[in-house]
Amino acid sequence: MLLLIGVILTLTWTVWKEIPHLWKQKKRKELWLLALATLCITVLGTLQSLNTRLPNPLSWLAAILGPYPKAIYSLFQ
Repeated sequence: MLLLIGVILTLTWTVWKEIPHLWKQKKRKELWLLALATLCITVLGTLQSLNTRLPNPLSWLAAILGPYPKAIYSLFQ
């Protein structure tokens, strides 16, 4: 429960401090990027604080890049 409160407090602080600053300077691209990153981090942090099992992103990366290192390694032998 403390982790969930920490996620919410971090989200609140980010919205309170950063978004008005970026809005006043008319940095729309940075604002969208911050909003997207904050949303992703908030969702993942909330899921983790609720003890939801999350997949390992390194296994996805290994599955995508799996054949390429083997092919490059075989070229150098």
